[in-house]
Amino acid sequence: MKEFTAPSSNIAMFHDEERHFLEALTRWNYFPNQKDSSTELPPCFSTKRFTPEIAEELARAELSKDRRLYWFDLVEYRATRFNNVPRVLGLIHPLAYSRIYAKIKEHRQEIWELMQDKNSAITPQQHNDGRLFIMNYEDHETKTKNNLEISFAAAFRAHADVANCFGSIYTHSLEWAIQGYEQAKEGLRDRKNGHWSSGLDAVLRNAKRNETSGLPIGPCTSSIAVEIILAAVDKELAGKFRFMRYIDDYTAYCDTHLEAQEFIRALNIELAKYRLALNLNKTKITALPDPSIDSWVTKLNNVTPWRTDSNGAVTLSTQEAINFLDYAVQLNKAEPDGSVLKLAVGLICHRAQNDTAGTVFQYVLNLAWHYPILLPMLEKIDATSDYYDKDLVVLKLNKILEINATHRRTDGMCWAMYYLKNLKSQPTEENVALVIQTLDAAAITLLSTFESGIESAVAYANAIIEKSTLYELDQNWILLYQLFFHEMIGNPYPEDTTFEVLKKHDVQFLNPPEKDSKAEDYCFYYSNPFRDEGEFPVNFQDYLEGKR
Repeated sequence: MKEFTAPSSNIAMFHDEERHFLEALTRWNYFPNQKDSSTELPPCFSTKRFTPEIAEELARAELSKDRRLYWFDLVEYRATRFNNVPRVLGLIHPLAYSRIYAKIKEHRQEIWELMQDKNSAITPQQHNDGRLFIMNYEDHETKTKNNLEISFAAAFRAHADVANCFGSIYTHSLEWAIQGYEQAKEGLRDRKNGHWSSGLDAVLRNAKRNETSGLPIGPCTSSIAVEIILAAVDKELAGKFRFMRYIDDYTAYCDTHLEAQEFIRALNIELAKYRLALNLNKTKITALPDPSIDSWVTKLNNVTPWRTDSNGAVTLSTQEAINFLDYAVQLNKAEPDGSVLKLAVGLICHRAQNDTAGTVFQYVLNLAWHYPILLPMLEKIDATSDYYDKDLVVLKLNKILEINATHRRTDGMCWAMYYLKNLKSQPTEENVALVIQTLDAAAITLLSTFESGIESAVAYANAIIEKSTLYELDQNWILLYQLFFHEMIGNPYPEDTTFEVLKKHDVQFLNPPEKDSKAEDYCFYYSNPFRDEGEFPVNFQDYLEGKR
């Protein structure tokens, strides 16, 4: 991991590392996009055109009186879990996010240092795809390797996780973690010369109705806040216990059962200081030795077909694929809350070729009607319509769209429409009406890209503009902006220039063109590793005007 500290011999390298941090905040980790496989949102949603310079321009804007009175709301994106219960992710309003970004940028060095935590397995670092956080906690191999390093000679394992971590964060506790509780309390008496953490607390609250309880799940800024708080918790436990934390999931290795109990007690006490609590249903102590991974993972790995052809390359027949997936379905019945089917599909999808790929595609498509969480896996299967009936697949995708609209699952609707778009097909008239009835901003935004759905989406947007509150506008901001960008509606925020600024810089959050915008060009120019040492780019405005 590269820390953002300036090497005395190479100031240019410091700026490159700092630049990565700022672009990660805006371009790559703004929307929920932190899983290793990047499957939270379909890839047609993108923030790559939302660059640091655009965020800074927005953050400098003067807020209207109504904004300062009500602040912001956000778009909710319901992502389905394995039990088909949704996890609500948040797409923060660009102006609200820009204000958070500006505060983090201003104090990035202090924030970076606060997040340094040897006991955290998910740490912010420079990833090749531009992201700052990649949550690879589902990677059993990585988790096992990390645990092997600290588990030697332990007799017991204590496991606990924070109950509803992001949803339970008390934003004022961020100040306690940064300053210390007593210092933060003293700061309440001196509002005029308040600590910068109070400002960070404020902009995080402002993004969600100014509520002090809960942070939006998904944006990098929320992960930073959680890491700061839990790093403060870890600091109090470090040196006393051997433990590792995966986001909000703790595992400690102890010499005695009494020590394991003491770890859970101490962890609970430290969390309570920040108004957090343990999930009692997931708190347990296990005698060692014990398998490092769940038994269903071992079973799946043991029956995965690994036949090789005459050249030694791993291959997969159609019958092998069917047998393996059948076994996974049986195993899933015994482990309904586990990620059995997702792991099973992931183990073979990249190896299926030709007719086998077509069969695996159809099998997973059928399963996806029951488990929408499998829909992103379809993209990993190298299947073309030469090996399946395209019309039948379109019919199935519309059925999947229908069931997910009925249950108001954002991800199921969006992924179904994403594949329909790729197949150059349309949602049915009945499904257009169902999607509109969900009032789901992200799904209706995708619907607006179809010929069959644009008229209904525009009518829905106009109805919102005509009679909605500021919060309701914000709850649909991504739909309103995309329609505004394509000149299908006027600016729904008459006292706010945010949409004009975004459009001026050609920001598109849905299906951005492959050709880079001028703002993206500037990012490449700024990050050019072949600049002479000490050479820094011209400012953004001069770059746009060609003054280089």
